[in-house]
Amino acid sequence: FTEPSPIHDLKAEYVGAEKVSLTWAVSDDASTSYTYRIEVVNGTSVRNLTSSDTKVEITELIPGTMYNFTVFAVVAGGQTEGEGVSISLYTKPSPVLDLKAEHVGVTSVHLTWAVNNTASNSYTYRIEVVNGTSVRNVTSSDIKVEITELIPGTMYNFTVFAVAADGQTEGEGVSISLYTKPSPIHDLKAEYVGAEKVSLTWAVSDDASTSYTYRIEVVNGTSVRNLTSSDTKVEITELIPGTMYNFTVFAVVAGGQTEGEGVSISLYTKPSLIHDLKAEHVGVTSVSLIWAVNNTASTSYTYRIEVVSGTSVRNLMSNVTKVEITELIPGTMYNFTVFAVAADGETEGEGVSISLYT
Repeated sequence: FTEPSPIHDLKAEYVGAEKVSLTWAVSDDASTSYTYRIEVVNGTSVRNLTSSDTKVEITELIPGTMYNFTVFAVVAGGQTEGEGVSISLYTKPSPVLDLKAEHVGVTSVHLTWAVNNTASNSYTYRIEVVNGTSVRNVTSSDIKVEITELIPGTMYNFTVFAVAADGQTEGEGVSISLYTKPSPIHDLKAEYVGAEKVSLTWAVSDDASTSYTYRIEVVNGTSVRNLTSSDTKVEITELIPGTMYNFTVFAVVAGGQTEGEGVSISLYTKPSLIHDLKAEHVGVTSVSLIWAVNNTASTSYTYRIEVVSGTSVRNLMSNVTKVEITELIPGTMYNFTVFAVAADGETEGEGVSISLYT
């Protein structure tokens, strides 16, 4: 038998992780009687397959590995072969495993993953970063990556592709979707402070903030409660008068799953009004006043007593629920107003007044 002509147009019709399909053509008149030997070489490993058609599916390959495939046309029951024609290519790497976010920040995300492939020490990785219609690609030579310059409080889809040593052959992508953290809110302040109610306002400057909600943590000693708001303000009720509270506001996205860092403000609610204010003694130049308080926080209260006569105003302080006011003018009308003061020495309740003549 004369040798068959070499085959031509050898190409890979499909390349997978563990499988490759090759096709080719022959132009000899005698080709209807040809069979084909396919030599599969990876490093020092050589195996041979045969095909009776101008195509072959080669299985049990190692993912992400360079193979050389040589196809020989054969006649005479395998005794006479034409010259071989070769094609070299990488199988696709297998998909990465255990993709997860090790850290989620405001403008950055740390991703890690694993590979369990013999060829994986030669892999690089392409990470596709998608936000809406925006797509960008980051590469990594390690099984982790830090992706920066992200938009706060925004949903991203990250897809990791293992890339073989040729820098071109990619495995199937594995994806993870998550929100970056919102930036911390700013300009947190108390717009109104009452005895049992506080109104807070704040601002946000993120592009994504129209979709934010807010968690407000209300702490008094060991008591903690949480409120939510869909606006950049909240009214907090059912507070204890004259008590120190810490309010922390967190911007929230993804239905409450992802929160920004909290921003806090501490303040005292106003003490409640004193009651039963009366003059226990009225003298020529002195007056003794007493009153009562019925508040859980009242043990820490002090009291400011405003003494007014005409245009003259003076202030006294007392640590107890009574005071003796001296150096008054005989036969003169005075107005005495008592304010309970919280433990910060600044936050005052509304005053209660009594008027009388010395």
